[in-house]
Amino acid sequence: MKRIGFFAVIFSALLAGCASNTQQDNYREASFELCNTKVDVYSVSEDGRVRIICSDGSKFALKSEQTLVVMKDINVEYCDGEGLGKFNESRKYYTFSCKSGTLLSINK
Repeated sequence: MKRIGFFAVIFSALLAGCASNTQQDNYREASFELCNTKVDVYSVSEDGRVRIICSDGSKFALKSEQTLVVMKDINVEYCDGEGLGKFNESRKYYTFSCKSGTLLSINK
């Protein structure tokens, strides 16, 4: 009986370790999707801001995970998945450029 309990604890620990996907993991995965190239720098500051520098020189500073979701949607809808070159968020607008050079500004 003790043996079954021991295996249950080990199995639960392994399952929890494999299933936990941290916020940093999510940002890293998205950074590859947004850069569409290698990522040279990926950092998370103490205040939760994420900075991404792509190998082609594209740079992103994200304030929240919600901003990342918006960036991913913009990449798919406006840039055909080719990646973003620049991205800026103001109170009313998202201004961005696609890797193709197209510069757009859309309402939030």
